[in-house]
Amino acid sequence: MDSYHLLKNKLVSVKKDINILISEAKAISVAPDETFIGWEKVCGSVEEEISNDVIRVAVVGAIKSGKSTFVNSLYKNDYLKRGAGVVTSIVTRIRSGRALCARLYFKSWQEVNTDLEQALVLFPSLTWKDNGKTIDIRDGKDRQALEKAIDSLTPDQLIHRDSRNANSVLIISYLKGYPLVKAYIVSEERVHEFNNERFQEHRNFVGDDTLAVYLKDVQLEIDTDTSGSPLEIADCQGSDSPNPLHVAMIQEYLYLAHFLIYVISSRTGLRQADIKFLSMIKKLGIEIKKQTETPESSEKQ
Repeated sequence: MDSYHLLKNKLVSVKKDINILISEAKAISVAPDETFIGWEKVCGSVEEEISNDVIRVAVVGAIKSGKSTFVNSLYKNDYLKRGAGVVTSIVTRIRSGRALCARLYFKSWQEVNTDLEQALVLFPSLTWKDNGKTIDIRDGKDRQALEKAIDSLTPDQLIHRDSRNANSVLIISYLKGYPLVKAYIVSEERVHEFNNERFQEHRNFVGDDTLAVYLKDVQLEIDTDTSGSPLEIADCQGSDSPNPLHVAMIQEYLYLAHFLIYVISSRTGLRQADIKFLSMIKKLGIEIKKQTETPESSEKQ
């Protein structure tokens, strides 16, 4: 145990040194601050991840393989949304708690606008954008300019490597979801809770790409007899989702997960999408020891 804590302290120390290097590089670099946001985000989460003694289990598989039904069966109730097509738009983490609660972590306006600024690499020209002014989705003129710019793109520009361009999906999702989500966003990160009888309302956000794009994280607490358990089950999006943002989210969680349950429908069997995603998992350096088939869950869906 002493070796375990010693290693944790060393990792925290390394993280602090890297933070200093990033700050120094940021101070002397001519690159925009957005360049360093990803690095700062990763470093900022390291200490939190190290201090959390949580066992993470990722439940993954193709669309309609029975992932949500499988997780629901573990908790013996329909806590997760099920249905036809893509119904999970963000990795949803579930833990045991003392009461039924859905915590939705919303991005700040700055984070939303930063996402949009980074996505502007999609456009071959920014002549439509005011020089020296960053995009602010709260500005009606900026939203109109973005919509016109998206409409002006050719199909070839909206497709990247035979799939939808992630930047175009991001921008379109933000624009479509803005009217419904703007009341939940503030200048800083905000956590909104749906408790007890309002618990099911969280499904409106996690099942819609245009709303889920405004979320940083979703954590559900289920009142069970194992309150305080270090186990976390994550219901992930379909591995063959047409939304490229989904695959990126799954990969991000897989790097944090300790165990992986890959669900294969007994109705459809192993599909090309499964083989493709399992190959990707192998390339990520994640060892697969067992695949799980869920005949009961696939029949229910």
